[in-house]
Amino acid sequence: MDHGRHILKNLDFNGKSHLRDFYAFDITKFEGLLKTKDESFWEKLGERKALKLFHLASKRVPAYRDFLKKHKVNPVKVKTSEDFKQVPLTDKKNYVNFYPIEKRSWDGEMAQAKLVAVSSGTSGEPKFWPRGHFQELEAAVVHELLYRYLFEINKYRTLLVVGFPMGVYVSGVATLLPSWLVSSKNYPLTLASVGNNKNEILRLVKNLDRDYEQIVLIGHPFFLKDVIETGKEEGIRWSSRRLRLMFCSEGFNETWRKYLASEAGLTSDLKNIINTYGSSELLLMAHETPLSILIRTLLEKNKHLNTQLFNKVHTPGLFQFNPYLRHIESVKGELIFTSASGLPLVRFNLKDGGKVVKFKEMSSALDDYEPKWRAELKASGGDKVLWKLPFVSLLGRSDHTIVFYAANIYPEHVHSALNHEPFLRKLTGKFTMRKDYRDNMDEFLEINIELKSRVKPTRTLALVIREHVIKRLKEVNMEYLFLWNNLDKDIRPRIKLWPYQHQKYFKPGLKPKYISRD
Repeated sequence: MDHGRHILKNLDFNGKSHLRDFYAFDITKFEGLLKTKDESFWEKLGERKALKLFHLASKRVPAYRDFLKKHKVNPVKVKTSEDFKQVPLTDKKNYVNFYPIEKRSWDGEMAQAKLVAVSSGTSGEPKFWPRGHFQELEAAVVHELLYRYLFEINKYRTLLVVGFPMGVYVSGVATLLPSWLVSSKNYPLTLASVGNNKNEILRLVKNLDRDYEQIVLIGHPFFLKDVIETGKEEGIRWSSRRLRLMFCSEGFNETWRKYLASEAGLTSDLKNIINTYGSSELLLMAHETPLSILIRTLLEKNKHLNTQLFNKVHTPGLFQFNPYLRHIESVKGELIFTSASGLPLVRFNLKDGGKVVKFKEMSSALDDYEPKWRAELKASGGDKVLWKLPFVSLLGRSDHTIVFYAANIYPEHVHSALNHEPFLRKLTGKFTMRKDYRDNMDEFLEINIELKSRVKPTRTLALVIREHVIKRLKEVNMEYLFLWNNLDKDIRPRIKLWPYQHQKYFKPGLKPKYISRD
């Protein structure tokens, strides 16, 4: 049976047979299709699925039915993928915040959901996100694919440690549930749901690692960086074990990845440290692959390639996605998603800046600017998981910015400055930005930065960081550069250094909040 179509057999999206479908699902045949089919195969399946979801939502989701009516859209006339591209976009303002949660549920009944998660509130008030059976099936398929073909859990007795915050927040449960489903398919995989407790993770590793051939740590990147560094200080020889790391929620550059690999004693291949792209609304949408990581290293070295593909100086996050499992469009520089979530979302604007790049376009650009890319991929062993899937670049949240003298200051730009190699042994990577006013009402930008444990704040360090942040902003942010050259104001950021886990901004257990509005 064509296993791309196998999942399509129950497209009511909120039926109850999806767990049985997952246990019957043959991931090896699915991965075989990934190697042999080009992206158009998956795109066609994804377009069919998105159209099906659109028509079902227009009938069975009261809020979406009303939304279409207000925008004078007749669902019957939406028949093709081109028609679908003309359907108005939804977002948090015109849809999520406008309609009550039950109206956004299937048949107007939230009680059909089996699990409710809560977004962390990074962009405002926390939101509730019911999750459905079909969504869990998709998540399980993606996690099994990653665990089997990147971490080879079928070959090694593996201890997988979930280091995301647990409780009602999304990331921990969204990792634990699909991981448990994967482990129940007779893989030698044991889960430990520790949460973001560094000491407990280290105690677990020290006591249980001898029973396993591989340890996989999953969590926020700057938290796991702290775990690796502290473990090393406490005598853990990470290099003596097969270690793999998987992240979500935050980006980093390749200098940072290389540094962490060195701290953990990892080899330089392209499968040891994997970042993913997810959200509260949609769960895991895309993920890095050996190819995407290789391309990102090339983008950071080759400005011409970066300009050709993204017309940016700042290197974006880069992931691959399966259009069948995650329908993603790019419209006017923003990413648009259609997903059979617990609360169905159709052409939903997450306000993430980015771009979808076809595999053919990417490979053509690589052939022109980096003709040895295939040889480099093969030398690393990454060609064994070469999937001809499209890419999605992530430039950062388009609505998660500070507007400073009309210039948009993105957390990603400050991230890239703090990932400067000389800072990595002194800073945790966490920071919070805020804008305030002087007595004369001139604006100023303040960046609060967390120091590593036992690192003391000094004026010299703050000045060095400030100069590098300014240098980096002038390199990657054209609006800031324009201000620097034309505005007769002091726009240098104020740098405040805070002790490790200070209660004001860096209280333990909380997800980093990059922008403070207080």
